[in-house]
Amino acid sequence: MADRNTKGGGPLALPTTERAVAVAMAAGSGFNTGAVTWTLGRGQRGKRSPRRAEIRIQKKRRRRWLRKHGRVHPDLAALGQIIAGCRRGRLQRRCLHPACPDCAHALQRLLVRTVGHLTAGEPKVAWVTVSIILPASRPNGEADFVGARAQAETLLRAAGVTVGVLGLDVSFNEDHRDALPKDERFADHASVHLYGLIRAEEAPAAQAALKRLIPASEAIRRPVQTKPWDGNLTAVAYAHKPEFQRRQTILRADAKRGLVRTTRDRLLTVEQRIQAVRALDRAGLTGRIILLGLDFKPTNTGRLRLVPTT
Repeated sequence: MADRNTKGGGPLALPTTERAVAVAMAAGSGFNTGAVTWTLGRGQRGKRSPRRAEIRIQKKRRRRWLRKHGRVHPDLAALGQIIAGCRRGRLQRRCLHPACPDCAHALQRLLVRTVGHLTAGEPKVAWVTVSIILPASRPNGEADFVGARAQAETLLRAAGVTVGVLGLDVSFNEDHRDALPKDERFADHASVHLYGLIRAEEAPAAQAALKRLIPASEAIRRPVQTKPWDGNLTAVAYAHKPEFQRRQTILRADAKRGLVRTTRDRLLTVEQRIQAVRALDRAGLTGRIILLGLDFKPTNTGRLRLVPTT
């Protein structure tokens, strides 16, 4: 398990970005499930963002799962103890671990609110959603937010993006096109996905540059996509969602086109869940957040704001 604790502990010992977020969350920001809501995306249209009772159930299940698999993997047992101690004791301190459902959802909610405040304060500024499937940063194809974050920042700057707020996601991709020869199918792998908002004025040139930097492949047909943002907070929430997908590429019969390629979502396997939890632990609380030209600043009331970097 990654050790991010320092002498003295607490938010003041953390790096700048993580400290600003941790201070805001320590003051309670993000934990009110009714403060800001959104509609869930992909495959869950119409479903509201999780309520407190749902998150409590998720947390209980996560603790049980970590305790069960911690019998074989000591690092998971240690994580289970951290999450079990969240909000325990007289001071009710939050663990602020990205694998804790309570704290992960609070971080997502805090970011949705903060980005929403930023865009609402600049009504004349147009934004574009950008979706980028990053090349694997680990040769074994495992999930790695640390390497992916450095890679993403380099790519965005090379593409000329100067202002943006984005998040890292991961999906575990499998090729189930059994009708094809094995050499025509891609190997199972964890695919880190960068998603978020950039300024519309920079989008056309950035998209062209990113397509040159990240060419399409058999496993990833469209690695770079952009779309005008309509102001819906679901897009912001999606960039920082705490749950990950297992996506299987399959062949589906079509009356006109014959066999066509498509994908279906499935629950993560045990090994994939272990990989995801370890990747979160290595990344830390804010390790999936990417800011360009912006930085977090706590207000006098304990809230968080995004301000231009100086």
